[in-house]
Amino acid sequence: MNYKVTVIGAGRMGSALATVLFHKGFATTVWNRTGAKTEVLSRLGLSVARSVEESVREADIVVVSVSDYSSTRQLLRQPDIETALRGKIVVQLSSGTPKEAREMDSWARRCGISYLDGAILGSPEWIGTPACTIFYSGPAEVFNRAKPVLMVFGDRTLFVGHEIGHASAFDVAVLTFGISAMLGFLQGQFVWESENLPAGGFLETIKGMMPTMESVFTDMSRRVSSKNYSGDQASLEAYSVVTKHLVSWCQDRGSDHTIPDAYVNLMERAIQAGKSQADFACLFEILSDATSKPI
Repeated sequence: MNYKVTVIGAGRMGSALATVLFHKGFATTVWNRTGAKTEVLSRLGLSVARSVEESVREADIVVVSVSDYSSTRQLLRQPDIETALRGKIVVQLSSGTPKEAREMDSWARRCGISYLDGAILGSPEWIGTPACTIFYSGPAEVFNRAKPVLMVFGDRTLFVGHEIGHASAFDVAVLTFGISAMLGFLQGQFVWESENLPAGGFLETIKGMMPTMESVFTDMSRRVSSKNYSGDQASLEAYSVVTKHLVSWCQDRGSDHTIPDAYVNLMERAIQAGKSQADFACLFEILSDATSKPI
């Protein structure tokens, strides 16, 4: 079936989604609050709607790519638009939380709308390429109906379950790791350059550590699953000492030490809880303890 698809939102991501759909032969309509952002799409041949209601009226599938779920609610939770969306598929690709996904799903069910929640792992330039991963959650039947459209966005189009919040949860979990890793890389790069170490050497050093890090993560996952945090390798106290060295290095340089300060604070809370000789993975218990407060 050659679906008619509307993309709501013509920012960088929305424009990338709409462009790929159009190039793959789908009848594609786009709407954006700021009309100027749709001019390039119009020149390509996409249909540009004058209003949200007009954009969804003839669509089979509506893809939403705006700043957040709050913006989605403002745009779609209007009686005329809810009526126009009845019986259609809405695919949410804006950023949000599992709680917001569940709230959107409840709204969609009340309005007779088929709803999928999605999370894009990648940048606009990745859309339509093998590098793009998008998680989807919701009714499997709805995903299968929309799949011919969803597959054009990236080779790694992954259905992660019927629980509507799971796509967003996947995204939050992966982004937590990714952002922490990127900040760690930048902090390490700063140390490397400040000490005049060989140009490009930090990246190569990190790349060489990847197999070891995979082994470390595997061990940590096993420990968290079994709740076995016995310190048979380096203790948390040892990690705390070396992390304090990073804070001291930053202080000596007069540079920002927000990131290592947070690490030290987390470790100190665990040590005060009697975990000084436990494995690093014991920090999972501190992170998941709602009663544990920063020092």
